[in-house]
Amino acid sequence: MSAADAPAQPYSIGPIWRDSNVRSGPSLESPIQKLLLPDDGVSYDAIGWVTGDEVVEGENPKGVIISDIWFELAMGGWCSAVNFDQETVARVVAEH
Repeated sequence: MSAADAPAQPYSIGPIWRDSNVRSGPSLESPIQKLLLPDDGVSYDAIGWVTGDEVVEGENPKGVIISDIWFELAMGGWCSAVNFDQETVARVVAEH
């Protein structure tokens, strides 16, 4: 999905679980625009998602996460799906 194909309204992808880089594009080589800190009280909205660079995250308490899905955040920038709850990511990707 690209931003052009995104739903008319942003959709919730929930809070992040660890420090997360927001980048200018869906790539690990894209410049970092900002850092998001974990906070269960802060939920993020996305306006689209695409496949991009694969990210391997080994620090999740539920085990290693590998994903090439990147969310375009409604606030601007891109963030890897490994930074969000994987059940929420699966639901969002299935719905959109």
